[in-house]
Amino acid sequence: MDAWRKRPIALVTSLAALAFAPAASAHLLVTEVGYDTVDETSPTAEFVEILNPGGATSLANVWLVGDEDAYPYLVNGPVSPLTLNNFIYRFPAMTLGPGETAVVCQDSDAFLAEHFPGSGLAGFLDQPGGQTLLEVTQDGLADGVPDMIHWGSSPAGTLSMANNGECVGLVTWDGASDRVVDHDWVCWLTTNAIPNKDVDYPLGIDGPDADLESTFFVEDRATGIAAPDAPQGASIHRTSVTEAGELTAGGNGAGGHDETSEDWSTWVLGGYSPGRYEFAIVAVPIGNPAATTDLALESCAPSPFGREARLGFVLAHAGHARLTIHDLQGRTIATLVDGPTDAGAHGVTWDGRDPAGREAQTGIYFARLECAGQVRGLRLSRIRE
Repeated sequence: MDAWRKRPIALVTSLAALAFAPAASAHLLVTEVGYDTVDETSPTAEFVEILNPGGATSLANVWLVGDEDAYPYLVNGPVSPLTLNNFIYRFPAMTLGPGETAVVCQDSDAFLAEHFPGSGLAGFLDQPGGQTLLEVTQDGLADGVPDMIHWGSSPAGTLSMANNGECVGLVTWDGASDRVVDHDWVCWLTTNAIPNKDVDYPLGIDGPDADLESTFFVEDRATGIAAPDAPQGASIHRTSVTEAGELTAGGNGAGGHDETSEDWSTWVLGGYSPGRYEFAIVAVPIGNPAATTDLALESCAPSPFGREARLGFVLAHAGHARLTIHDLQGRTIATLVDGPTDAGAHGVTWDGRDPAGREAQTGIYFARLECAGQVRGLRLSRIRE
């Protein structure tokens, strides 16, 4: 496997060098989705990476779900078959420690053959930090990979994330009440399947509790902005523990968050790196408006750009800032800023050339801003004039 395919655009030091400080009000986060892998036969190498940014968390009552149909099926399940291309998988009884990741793959043999050729499960587990691999295929523990618990899927044993334009989420349910609580959601390419529960299920859902009354969900805003669509050979990656633009009150999520209101366009494309997230976890409350102003990478102008792109960024505090441009393969095309930078607003121009003076091709690029352990990303589109 080429080196670039083993790491996303966020090119930082290994997690072993990062001091872990859990974020206040933290909950489980989806941090990478590899839904268009090279191996799209059956079984496939698709996967979802999950990060625990807070204290030790039990996954015994947590489900990995696809699209908005999960809610009635989950509280009345197990149900099979589900809606075509949908899925609900329950985690086995396990605890995810602070800063640890869980990667759910469709089939561990296909996953390890594609993403860790030669090193296999040992190579996956040998990465910095703590990670656990789980699989949808229910073939027992003989291969060393725990199985997810089927809660209904169509067809059975298919992770069903190969389609471009999906949503995937993490939810928790106590096994008795009507309502499911969101941990995190991400949609890519489109938000057509965003879990807008009060609209999709206006009469609520009646679960297995003793009464026959449905419990209503609170109003979802469903204003999230989709993450970019990854080409084959790349996946989508969260760049920060901060959930950009997300409402932190009045929602159906943990702590009252509205997980349908996040701006996922801040996610970036990069090579597969399951089990290894590439950003520091800092002691910043999730959803704290002040946190989003610490570091900001503003829009590119013009967009799309031709000869040159003007980028603006803001630092709340002076520090060493690094602003780089990357192609879809994660390679650094240009370094625009790399040194001590004053607090405040700054502007910089990329002339569309690499360090050798060659003009970059028409296509998609990504700007990456890093300062004081925080990272922001911005998608750029170049056209020929």
